[in-house]
Formats: sequence, structure tokens, C-alpha cells
Amino acid sequence: MFRTNVPVTAAAFHDRSEELRRLEALIDQLEEGKTSWVALLGARKIGKTSLLLELQQRRHRDRTVFAVLDSFEDRPVSAAIFRRLALRVTDAFVSRSLGASLESLAGQPDAYRAALTEVDSLYRAPRDLRAWLLSLPDARIDRAFVEEALKLPQKLAEVHDARCVVAWDEFQEVAQLSGTRMGGDLLALARATWQKHDRVAYLVSGSERTMLRNLVTSKNSPFFQHFSLIELGPMGDSDSLALLRHNAPPHRTIPLALARRAVSLLGGHPFYLQLFGETITAHEPPYDAAVLKDVFSELLFSNTGRLSMYFAREHDQIVGRASTLGATLQALCTGPRRLSDVASEIGAPTGATVGYIERLGDAVTRRKDGRYELSDPVFALWLQWRKPGGTIVPMSVVGEEAELEVARVLAAMGFELVYQSRASRGAFDLIAIRAGQPLGIQVKRTSLPLRFKKAEWNRMVADAARLGWKFVIAAVTPSAPSSVVLLDPAAARVGRTVVVEDKAAIDNLLMWVD
Repeated sequence: MFRTNVPVTAAAFHDRSEELRRLEALIDQLEEGKTSWVALLGARKIGKTSLLLELQQRRHRDRTVFAVLDSFEDRPVSAAIFRRLALRVTDAFVSRSLGASLESLAGQPDAYRAALTEVDSLYRAPRDLRAWLLSLPDARIDRAFVEEALKLPQKLAEVHDARCVVAWDEFQEVAQLSGTRMGGDLLALARATWQKHDRVAYLVSGSERTMLRNLVTSKNSPFFQHFSLIELGPMGDSDSLALLRHNAPPHRTIPLALARRAVSLLGGHPFYLQLFGETITAHEPPYDAAVLKDVFSELLFSNTGRLSMYFAREHDQIVGRASTLGATLQALCTGPRRLSDVASEIGAPTGATVGYIERLGDAVTRRKDGRYELSDPVFALWLQWRKPGGTIVPMSVVGEEAELEVARVLAAMGFELVYQSRASRGAFDLIAIRAGQPLGIQVKRTSLPLRFKKAEWNRMVADAARLGWKFVIAAVTPSAPSSVVLLDPAAARVGRTVVVEDKAAIDNLLMWVD
């Protein structure tokens, strides 16, 4: 089955063999008494959490425990993350033998303390450590608390004669917690504390890739040269196809050709592929090009589509209320652009444009030839669809050439174009919407006159009557250069077959509609 709301592990886990090999080597070294630190960089939803949890499932043992946390588990990010760190680490060592989670009990301090006193292994711990653990649920979070929380993995590892892996996602967010209230730089405190640990390996990750990379590679950072880097990118084609094909229910298998088409459009981003798989298998098979159009319309080219809403949130986080940043994103969404071209489109000096691009952070990539482009081509596609005139984007992506030509003509008249869902058993190829009024469009790539079977024609007439729509026939002539002729169905000759001739051509569609 496809999973879009939870990390993917075990049998549903795909690809990442090289990254897993490197991380398992870190565990091997830790168990041999050598600690190392790794920074895992990757875009949001690219599979970092799944990778960390898969590593935990494979390598969590009695003498090697894992504590996995995410700075975004609490919003807004605050110093309370250090309380969560301490609780998560404590659970890693004792929850299994206790049969309960101390983190879950932390909201009930008395119940937490009662449970903690039942942990036999902690009777070996120094008295001051036991006292600190008892105070953990409601202790004031200051610099001294943070320092003890950072020391805790090593202390508990010593008590249990074990090893510990601390995996901290969105670690770069800790930088914003430093300040006078916390007594200064918490990153420097973490470095100074962690480098004394010989039983703990640290694995940090983050989606703010530039920020995290600078955090571990900049000479001005406390963590300079302390971490090795692993970049987590999209999956390869073979693993992407395996994800779509193997996760589908047995009676709703996605055809290989359709899976290849989806991968060519969505790339190897596992979250996008999971969403696609979940959406298409919600339809009744068989799956063909018509269903593919439905799925992309539902998922990406709709204001209520799950991927569309995800991109809308991403857009708001990147741009905020800065209209200049929004304009810069729009200028970059159609492909690689020179700086001067972007500046010209947004009407800003090149110096200011450089600043806008830098503020867009990891959303933008600079190519070797000096041109700029959006890092995520699917996000770029969504932005193209949102631009004025972007209504033709779905037809350019999943449509046939004839549909695209018709869409261009109608978009120039001010119509918005969508595909009619095959799930509704609609008779039309496209729906053109203007001023809230839909117009059914039947597209035919052929020379005039057009001929329809009586059943096909009656279905269009019945559909239009049932929905209260008008409809037109759009004939796309196959000869070069091709042209689009819009035809009035009322002028058709109905006999044993239905014939629509060139005299049915509509001179002014807007007047005809009104």
C-alpha cells in the first residue's frame, strides 16, 4: 500500500542502499568503540525520516540504542526541544524494560516519577543523575538544563554499558535558540559537550540544506570539520518504478508504461510518487492515459489537490508576504534564466535581484553556466499552472497535441481549461470555464467534415442537457500548419450518422457563448 502520512520502513522501504551502507558503517564503528558524526542533507519529504527509522529498525539492539527526534515536533521551535531530547534518550535506554514511555508520562509528573523509580538499571546511576531525571518533566529550561540534556546520552550509555545513536532532524533550527537568555551559543555548547562522548554517535539532518551545510562546513561554525556529509536526493528510475509497481494493491496494479510516464513527470521524489500511487489506485482499473489525466488534475492541477496544497504551503513559507520574492519565483518557473532576464521580468536592478534569489534559499539552484532555475521541477510546473494563462499547462504535460492546441486557442480568449473527470463518465475531453460558466469541448484531430456515431453524439447531447452546459466541437486539422476550428453542434446534420461541416464554424466564440 502507499503511505503518504507516515515514514516508510521495512518491506515498503525502497532504494537508499548506498546511504544505508554508509550509516550502518557508522554503527559498526560505534560498536567497535569509534564515534563519528554525520550530517544528512535533503529536501523536505525526500525520505530522511524514513531512512533514519529504517536504520533504527535494522540496528537497534540491547547494547546499541537509538534516539530519533525532530526540531519541528513542537511549533514554534523552542528550547523545549532539549526536554524532548532528554526524554527521548531516556526512553531509548529504559522504556523497553519498563514497558512504558516516560516521554508519554512527562505531562503527569507524579506518574512519570513513579514509573522512573521502577527502572532497576537506574539504581546503578549516580545520585545526581537520578535526581536530575526525576526533575526532568517540570524543570526550568536554562543553559544548565540544556548542558545536562546534551550530556545525557553519554551518561546513560555509561550506566548501561551500551552505545547510543542520536539522530536529530531539522537540527539547523537549534541555531535560532541561542541568545542571552540561554547564555550564548548553544551550538558551541553542543560541540564542546559532544566531542567528549565516546559512546555516542551523532547524526543530524535538515531540509534547509544550505543552512545545514554551512553549519557543518563553514570555518566560522563550531561544527567545522566535525561532520561527514551525505546528500539525499531523488530516487533512481528503477527504484521509483518499483515503488509504484510493488506498493499497488494486487487488483490495482499500475501498468509499467503508465508508471514510467508518472516517473518522467514527477521524478524520483518518494513523497510525490506515494501521492500519485495513492491517488491513481483510488480509481477503478484499468489505468490508461485518460486516468493519468484525471490523477494529475486531482493531485497537482487543482486548488484542492493534495500536492497542490502542499506546494501552496511551501510557497507561503518561502515567500511569506514579499511580493518581490513571489515574482522572482514566477520568473524562474519556466526554466533556466539568466540573471538579467529575471531582473527584467520582475522590473528590478540586477543587484537587488541577486538579493531576492538568495532569499529564496534552497528553492533556487545556480547552474554551472551561471543561469538560475528552481530546484524542484514539479514545484516549477505547479507555479507555471498558477501563472496567468497557465491553464494550458495540464494539457502540455499529460494531454495530446490536439488538446494542447485547442487549450491555447481557448486560453487566449480568457477561458480556464480543465479535464473532465473520467470518473464522472463525462462525454467531453475538456471543460472550458469563463465567468463561472462551463463549456464542454469535444476535441477531434481530423479534417472536415467530422463524422460521429449516433451513440457518441447522443451521449454528448445528453451530458450537456443533464449538466446545463453548452458544448462545441473543436476540430484540429492534421495538415501543417494545423489550425483549430470551433464548430456549433446545432448546425450538425443528423441522420444515420452525425456530420459536422465547415459551415458550422463559429466566428466569435465569446458572442456565441453569451
